[in-house]
Amino acid sequence: MFALCVLGKSCGFSSGSFSFANLVAKPKQRAIHEHVTTNIRLMNRITISKYLIILFSLSSFFSCIQKDKSSKESYKVFTNHIQLQGEDNFRDLGGFVGQNGRRVLYRKLYRSGELVDLTDSDKDSLSHLGIEQIIDLRTTLKRKEAPDNIPNGISNYHYPLLEYGNSKELGGQILSGQVDAEELMLSIYGEIDSLKIANWTKIFDLLEDNKVTLWHCSAGKDRAGMTTALVLASLGVEERAITDDFMTSNNFLSIWRNNIYSTLDSTYGKQAKELFRPFIRVEEEYIEAFSNTIKKEYGSIEEFLVVLDVDTEKMQENYLEK
Repeated sequence: MFALCVLGKSCGFSSGSFSFANLVAKPKQRAIHEHVTTNIRLMNRITISKYLIILFSLSSFFSCIQKDKSSKESYKVFTNHIQLQGEDNFRDLGGFVGQNGRRVLYRKLYRSGELVDLTDSDKDSLSHLGIEQIIDLRTTLKRKEAPDNIPNGISNYHYPLLEYGNSKELGGQILSGQVDAEELMLSIYGEIDSLKIANWTKIFDLLEDNKVTLWHCSAGKDRAGMTTALVLASLGVEERAITDDFMTSNNFLSIWRNNIYSTLDSTYGKQAKELFRPFIRVEEEYIEAFSNTIKKEYGSIEEFLVVLDVDTEKMQENYLEK
């Protein structure tokens, strides 16, 4: 989030979670047993021996499933969206299909919005997730105004992808019609400048150290979105899946977005909502502008990763299932 960071971002929510797989495993096995037992009683044309064969086959089938799971003990599945009280767009990047069909490991790579409003419980969650380093993509000014509130012991790096002045001044220019928000967003996504190249290079250097990493901006959708697109591309994730992940920010930022709309309506009138809408949402056109610029200027995403000096083999060794 750029110009509207002045409006704040403090509408996180939390809820409990459970393991659906654990919930249904035993009832499902009981259902299979009851189904077989009922049919033994009702269908006298089929012999008991045939049912024993069926039961043995089912037992072997479930045994194979368990063996297959145990053969990949290093790959565990978790929920992508991490529920926090002080940040609503915190996501685990595990599960995406990468190079040669190998999936991205969970509990290794995270993306989010700003961390200034994290509660003590949220900070405990960060520690539990094993996060070793955090990369702040925000401007120098915003980092000073809303510093990361994180547990002690986590390395914190500042690699901004943009540096701009007073966001209030920019907001005034949008309200007065001097600046078109959509055009500005497309220019931000469509410009690959020396600052972005230098800091993405540093970010990949950190990632190649194989540490559990979180990167964030203000809302966790634009600068974090572009960075995530590059990271997933380095792991061989298809472009369509990268776009889908990018668009998911709209789902998790709905409460924050509605609060901003309400503030704009009450403060500046209904027309302000439409003027600022391009800042408050992500659109496919944004990530397409980013991708198309890279392809136009560097030939392909892969060639751009070479410019960033990315060791894709090391990235895939670090973050894909074995």
